[in-house]
Amino acid sequence: MGAKIYVIKLKQIICVLVSLAVIAAVAAGVIFALRRGSRPTYSPGVYTACIVLHNSPVNVEVEVSKHSIESVRVLELSETQQVFYPLFTTTASDIAERVVAEQSCDITLDSESAVTGGIILDAVGQALEKAKK
Repeated sequence: MGAKIYVIKLKQIICVLVSLAVIAAVAAGVIFALRRGSRPTYSPGVYTACIVLHNSPVNVEVEVSKHSIESVRVLELSETQQVFYPLFTTTASDIAERVVAEQSCDITLDSESAVTGGIILDAVGQALEKAKK
């Protein structure tokens, strides 16, 4: 069999390329809108929630911007609380880093810090509820 020759006009190529570009732009816009719509919206500021350890309050402070968690800190931990809850400070620090990195309180806790981490995550969740618009 002989070779077949196809004639494609430049106008057709340009139409196909423009159509593909439009489809790609629309798809990118839809993906961007879906991702943007799933981000929580906060009133920027600093919000606190209280945990009671050994009959004394401990405040958990969460700083947020419009769409992100900027920092999580545990305030006012007394020496007595540090003695009775020796892993609290390290667990709180680990939880704070993970909440900021993942931008969520939906964190899987290991068995060593399940109870303490759960208490801290509950407090962070309470503070974030105060921050939501």
